[in-house]
Amino acid sequence: MRKLLSVFICFLSLFFILQADAQTTRNNGYVINGTVTGIDSGVVRMLSKDLGVRDSAVIVNGKFVFRGNIGSPERRTFMIIPGNWAFKGFVEDTAINFWIDTSDAMHQYYKTKDYPIIWQITETGSAMADVYTQYQNETGDTYGFSLLKKLKTAKKDSIAHIRNEIDSIGKLHTGNEKVWIDNYISQNPSSLAGIYIFNEYCGSLADISEVYLRSAINQFSGTAKASSYYDALINKLSTLENKQANSLAPDFTLLKRDKSKFTLSTTRGSVTMLDFWASWCVPCRKGIPHWKKMYAKFHHKGFNIVSVSDDRYWNDWIRALDKEKMPWTQVIDEFPSKGSTARVGGLYALKSIPFFILLNKEGKVIIASGDEDIMTKKIEEILQ
Repeated sequence: MRKLLSVFICFLSLFFILQADAQTTRNNGYVINGTVTGIDSGVVRMLSKDLGVRDSAVIVNGKFVFRGNIGSPERRTFMIIPGNWAFKGFVEDTAINFWIDTSDAMHQYYKTKDYPIIWQITETGSAMADVYTQYQNETGDTYGFSLLKKLKTAKKDSIAHIRNEIDSIGKLHTGNEKVWIDNYISQNPSSLAGIYIFNEYCGSLADISEVYLRSAINQFSGTAKASSYYDALINKLSTLENKQANSLAPDFTLLKRDKSKFTLSTTRGSVTMLDFWASWCVPCRKGIPHWKKMYAKFHHKGFNIVSVSDDRYWNDWIRALDKEKMPWTQVIDEFPSKGSTARVGGLYALKSIPFFILLNKEGKVIIASGDEDIMTKKIEEILQ
């Protein structure tokens, strides 16, 4: 009996030591040990949500270390300098390992400057990363990335076959993601990884049903429901509601080209079309002659257009205005931070432009669509 008691006391002591050690690890925050293939020296920057620099680590002989505290686990964007190599990794307050291979990067160019993106890294130590890796493996993401990597070095006679395989995966991809996510959420409603993946999935869709989003949101509980990802989904739901017929369009104030302020509610009393566009958007620019004809035909009947530009640079917008000479109200959207989406466009969760929202005389939504023909037909139906 005394021997059993002694063993129990030893076990209990060991338990408390391990618990104390685990608590110390949590209190100490995260330690990220990274290895980069292809880069011996430089700096890795951990970016904040607005793409500002949150922390930096020096690369020495292809290795780097981050230490800090993050609280709630998050997937962060990292940038390797020099070279602007971007990748993402999960950060949570524990010991984590990153392995980054620059040969896996997809090179993207903007104004002749290369911005390579490393879509996949190997990560261990993060529970969220483990679930995300499972998700990528089981929905075809990992295989798809391997095909893209293969395509970069493929011989001419095998390129067509690889591209066909990529296209086949792409056709099934969104459906596979939805099935996987729906199953995972139903079994793990409090999972932080689950709500992160669902949030990312919603962000990748050109359009999402308000009914489906509301149904998914109602499943989350516990840690997932207390997360910032849940708040983001609630916000997305409200923006979808802003596009629903009979919803009162949220009021906004933006600047016109002469720097004077324009407020949407001043258009009450007329049928108004919000036209979301940008100087860099080719389909938007091609549609302008059509809207000039519609404006000329129906303006005398109380039809107005308010074009909201998604341009980040004022001069680009002004040059386009000078060239297009649109006779209706022109305003430019605002970007609260470097990495954020446009403020007014964000009220409607816009994924692409051109996009049109037709409002009645009370400022309520009649119809919202990215289809010029659908919008034209509705305007003619109302004002003909």
